This record gives sequence, structure tokens and C-alpha cells, in this order.
Amino acid sequence: MSAKPKLIALNLALAAGLILIAWQGRVRWNEAQAERKSSLNIPVKHVTPPPIAPVQKPEAIQAAKYVDIATKNLFSKDRNPTVIVEAPRVEAPRPMPPLPVVYGIMTLPSGTKAIMSDRAGGASKSVREGDSIGDFKILALNAKSVTFDWNGKQVEKNIDELVDHSGGVAASAGASAGPAAPPPPPTVAPTPATLGPPSGTPDAPTRDCQPRDTSPIGTVVDGYRKTGAMTPFGIMNCNWVLNK
Repeated sequence: MSAKPKLIALNLALAAGLILIAWQGRVRWNEAQAERKSSLNIPVKHVTPPPIAPVQKPEAIQAAKYVDIATKNLFSKDRNPTVIVEAPRVEAPRPMPPLPVVYGIMTLPSGTKAIMSDRAGGASKSVREGDSIGDFKILALNAKSVTFDWNGKQVEKNIDELVDHSGGVAASAGASAGPAAPPPPPTVAPTPATLGPPSGTPDAPTRDCQPRDTSPIGTVVDGYRKTGAMTPFGIMNCNWVLNK
């Protein structure tokens, strides 16, 4: 057989295959259209939904049900619902320290000054009203009395009560760093404690002090008591007053 008849037969077979494929496609399309139309024409049944049951109202929150959450907190084991109220701490009042001691009083035109030390035997300094000595502030100062302020409390004392009766004189501040003190002057034999000439008024009689009378302040002779202010230069304002 020649090649030409074979070619013709092959073309015929291909044409028959194409015709078969087109016919099968047409059949499938028709079946799909019929199924589509049948599904679209089905009537829908109306179904009545069941009645909705009312929702139950939640219970009110009760704090007592959550007490374990507060007392047994996993992230804070030391949590405690018991509130401990600490009583306010009351500090004991601070006791007032000893009052400063006086070594002398100087009445000047510019005002009254005093030589004081915050304690007996301590370093002395010159002070006036408004100055501070130790823990105290001087509110008022004159030849007979001094008023201190300590923590808002006013303390008024006579100069005689603040005079240092130990017999020594306090060293001035910085005296230890200076040159040696000059030798003391020659001593003069002191006179015994005797009363001087009368002074004062009939209602308040006083007696003057005798020169070189070295008896301490507070000495009593013949019903008179010795008063004055001890200074580094001796007793100032020395007088004998009736010992009441």
C-alpha cells in the first residue's frame, strides 16, 4: 500500500475522533443544564424555628465568694487581709541640758554683755542678747538676770544662780594656742569676810564689800549674804544683802 492511502485513512480516523469528542461534550452540557433547571425549580419549605428560651439572669457578685483569691494569692504568699494599724510612736521629751554658767557681766553703753560658758570649766566667750550659747539662745540680758530660750521654752534665771562657784575661771576659746600667759602678780594677804559700810535704803539695807575680800559669793556674815557676779577680774557688783 502506498503512503497516500494511509494518510487519508489517518485523517479520517482523526476526524471521527473529533466528532465523537464534540458529541460527548454536547451530551454532558445538556445533562448539566437539565440538572441546573431541576434544582432551581424545587420549592423551599418554610420551617418554623423553635421558641427562644429566656436567658437566665446571672447572680449578683458576692465578695465573700472571692475571699480565697485575696488571701491565697499565688503571686504574693505574704498577703494578709488583716490590716495592722501601728500606733504612732511617741518620743520621750528631751531633757533640758544644764544651763550655761556666768563668769562676769559688763554693762556698756552699747548694751550688757556677759562672759559665759555652756558648761562649768568649758571655753568661755562674750555674748549679748540674741546670741546663742550651747543649746540655749539669750532672749534678754541685764546686770541681774538673763532669759534663755530652749526649744521654744523660756527660762529666766538670776545672775547669782548661774555664777560658777567652783572657784576656777574658764579658759577663753583658743587660749591654749596662744603664747604663754605672763606670770601672776604678787599675792596680797586677803582680809577676812567682814561687812563694809552700810548702803542701800531703810527698806532694803545693804552693806558694801571690803577691799581684798576673797570670800566666795554666798558667804553669810551677821545675817547678810554676799552677792555679785564672778568675772575673770574678780567679783563685780559685790554687795551684802539681808539673808532672807
